[in-house]
Parts: sequence; structure tokens; C-alpha cells
Amino acid sequence: MTMRKNDYLAPLLILLVAIIALIPSLLWGPGNTDDIRYSYVWTVQFGEQLAAGHLYPRWMPGSFEGLGSPAFFFYPPLAYWIAGVWVATGASAALAINLTGGTVLMLSGLAMYRWLSERGTFPLIGAILYMLAPYHLMNFYVRGALAEFSAYMWLPLIALGITKLPTRNGIVLFALAYAGLILTHLPLAMLATLFLIGPLAVARIVIDRDRVFVGALAMSGMLAGGLGAIYLLPALTMQDQLSTTWLWDDWHLPASWSLLRPDSLVFHDPALIGAAGALLIVALADRSVWRIIALVGAISALGLIPLMWGIPLLMKAQFPWRLLGIVEFAAITALMGSRMKPVMAGLAAGLALFAYGGWTSKAIECLRQPVDFKGLALRLPDAPEYLPPTFDQSLVRRSGRKVNLTAFRALPRSDSITVTRPGPVTIGHAAFPIWRVTRDGQAVTSHGPLIRFYARPGTYRIERVRLWQESAGAAISLIALLLLALLMCQRRISHLSKFPSYSPSQALSDRPSSGRLRSRITGGDL
Repeated sequence: MTMRKNDYLAPLLILLVAIIALIPSLLWGPGNTDDIRYSYVWTVQFGEQLAAGHLYPRWMPGSFEGLGSPAFFFYPPLAYWIAGVWVATGASAALAINLTGGTVLMLSGLAMYRWLSERGTFPLIGAILYMLAPYHLMNFYVRGALAEFSAYMWLPLIALGITKLPTRNGIVLFALAYAGLILTHLPLAMLATLFLIGPLAVARIVIDRDRVFVGALAMSGMLAGGLGAIYLLPALTMQDQLSTTWLWDDWHLPASWSLLRPDSLVFHDPALIGAAGALLIVALADRSVWRIIALVGAISALGLIPLMWGIPLLMKAQFPWRLLGIVEFAAITALMGSRMKPVMAGLAAGLALFAYGGWTSKAIECLRQPVDFKGLALRLPDAPEYLPPTFDQSLVRRSGRKVNLTAFRALPRSDSITVTRPGPVTIGHAAFPIWRVTRDGQAVTSHGPLIRFYARPGTYRIERVRLWQESAGAAISLIALLLLALLMCQRRISHLSKFPSYSPSQALSDRPSSGRLRSRITGGDL
């Protein structure tokens, strides 16, 4: 009876914490955060297209004052699926952003609770700490990074899936959680692969010497990639259709944030140093793989490993401090399974309060600044990287990344135009491979950056065509989904079921068994 009561009360408490944490934004927000205009513009259009029956809206037709944007050919959709559903059911975009924030914050707490329950290490306390961790909340209240804020719900489930491998449940859970992370925030998925999944997998292999685990991990990883292919394939194969200049300027280069540089951009936000320092100290109290994950992550987040962020793959993360989400998860996991000395606990608390103080003041400033939602709804500004690659980049103001579209406002925005005299025609419609100009059902050659073609008298239409990347990605995801469903429906997997599940519940009670120590990857001493 007690277990059932606790299992019933914990989710209610987690829901209550999520509501309390979001009260300022529900009352006065969402604030004028770094990314509010993108969150608003994408939420509005995603919701409108979901309501119109488009289940995966990739093209944002109203962006850039009606020129359109291919944002979701490249940006993961899951956070905006959630926000779009709120809009499609009648919520305003501003309310939908807040409701999405509350939803994913609650889900992150529930995921952390489930993870720590398996470990037997103060699950409710750990879940609340994870929900209220400084960098976690900063992503919503200061950066307004809705997708990255949403991505944290997947980290505990990924870790739980790894600990349950090579069982069927472990394969299914890891595949779903990893795919969920890919479909939510790709840079964080890349960082999690290297700084979370990699170390956990290596520790399992080294400690357990379990060859079956390697095969199960590979299988579930391929299933995750297959599930995410509907997004990944177009995103990775169409990079030449982006204005990539705006993805890799100095502000978006990880090396620019390194503490090893005297002009490091990290000094623009010292709270990042405080948060990383607090997490580093917390990790020192532990003696498991979580200590390594948190220490390496915190040091890397501050750019203290020379040349690391110059590696081409890692450069794609843009901001090294994105690692702090993973570090918070690892450090809280470590903290719940260890004891800190009072002096170290006090030092960590002081640095955490410094981070909270810095980001709270910024959050208050964001909430106080009015957001011109009417202006955003009228102009629907989008990120300049989603402009056609041949677009005149001088029209983009570097400060604020705003695009001057005055010269294009008089162009027709319709998908159909009747021409009475021969000559060149320019449509107020951004060029992208999905758009084809036709006359009497025949394709007409057109060029960019805005759709431009030579016309003879007649009626011309702009038609949507489906790219091979969309079809192939959808087919791969469907196959992966069917394989996963088949796996879930099977009672047993004969070649895996004879191997025992790797359980994280040994964190506090591992003891020698059969002359050797059992694995303690999830906490405690070996």
C-alpha cells in the first residue's frame, strides 16, 4: 500500500513543481528571451499547419514576411509538434509556448524519477533537483530555447535504456529515447552520444566484458537512427540549401567561448562558470562513471581542453556550454548516490547560488521587456540561416540577425500568377528544391534566391513536389517503427533472453558475488 501511495503522490508533486517553476512565465511571459521570435513564429505556423491536416510541416509559408522558410527541413520537430498541438486545439502561441515548457519540464522530472527509482537513490529529491537545475531553467527563461529545454526529458531514459541492455525492454527503451532526443535537438544528441552514451557503453564493456551488450547497443542505436531518418536524411543531405554563414559566425563557434582565451565570450555570462564549477565540485564526491562524465563534461563546457572544440564534428555544437544539460544530469545522478563533505557542499551551493542569481536577474529582465507579438505575427521573422544560399546577405543586420525585406514587399505572394506580357517574372516566394513552376502542367525553368523565371503569356503555378530525401527518410522510419513494434510484441528474444538484465539498482548495495564484484557503473565503489 505504501509503495502504491508513493507512486501516486510522486507524479503529483512533480506536476506541482513544474507548475510552480513556470508560474512567472504563465503570469508575465513568455519573456523577451534570446529566441522568443523563433519560438513564436514556428509555434504559430506549426499549429496552423497541424490544424490544416499537415502532420509534419517542414515549410513555414509565412516566414520572412511571406517569402517562406524551410526551417523544419533542418530543425528537429518534436518540441514544436507539442507546441503546435496546443495551438491547433485553440491556445494562443504565447500560451502554447508556456504549456509546452510546463509539459516537458514535468516529463523531465518524471523521467528522472523513474531513473533514480531504478537506482534506489532518492528519486523524488533528484527529480526535483533536475527540474530546477540552474542551466535547465535558464534555457527557458533566458535563452527561450524551447527545443533544447525539451530535450532534457530524454537523458534519464537513455541512461535507463543502457542499463537495461541487452534485454528486449532495454533495446526498445534506448531506441525510443535516443530517437526522441534526435528528433528534439540534434546538437544535444551529438553531445550526448559522445559524452553520455559513449562513456556508459565503455564502462559496461570494460567492467562486464559483455559482448552481447555491444550487439544490443548497436541494434538499438540503428533502430534509433532509423526512427529519426524522417528528419535526419533531409537535414543532413540538404545543407547546401542553407545560408550557413549565419551558423558559424564568431558567436556560434565553440572555441570563442573557451576560458583559455583572454577575450572569451563566456565572460558575457559568468553564471556559466558558476554553474559548471558547482557541478564539477558535486561530481568530485562520487566514485563511479558518473563522476567521470560530469567532470569531463564540466571542463569541456568551459573550453578548458585545448583544441577540442576545433574538431569539425564538435564545432557543430555551436556552444560548448550546451554540455551543461548533460553535466547536470550526471552530477545529480552522482549526488543522489554519494555523500558530500560539508565544506565541498557549501562551496558547490555558493557557486550554484551565483549562477541562479545571474540568470534570475536576466530572467526578470526578459519578463519585464514587452514582446511585440502583434508585430511578430505580422512579419513572422525567421532565422537568417534559412534564407536561400544566394540571398543578398548584406540585407541581414548582424546585430539581432534581422533581415531587411522592404525591397520584396511589393512582390506577389500567390502560388498562381497570370502573365499578359512576355518577360522575366519574380515571385515573392523563396526558392527551394520542393518548389516547381508549371504552365499548363509543364515544368518551367526557374532560379533563386526568390523564384524567378521567364514567362510567356499564360497562367503559372508554384507547385510542391516531394523530394527523394523525404520519401526515403519516411520509408526508413516506417521500417524501423515496424521492426520496433515486432520486437515489442515478441515475448522473448531467444538469443538475448538467457542473459541477465543489467540492473542499476545496485548503486547502494553492490556486494561481492561468486568471487567477484558486480558492476557498479551507476554509482558507488567498485
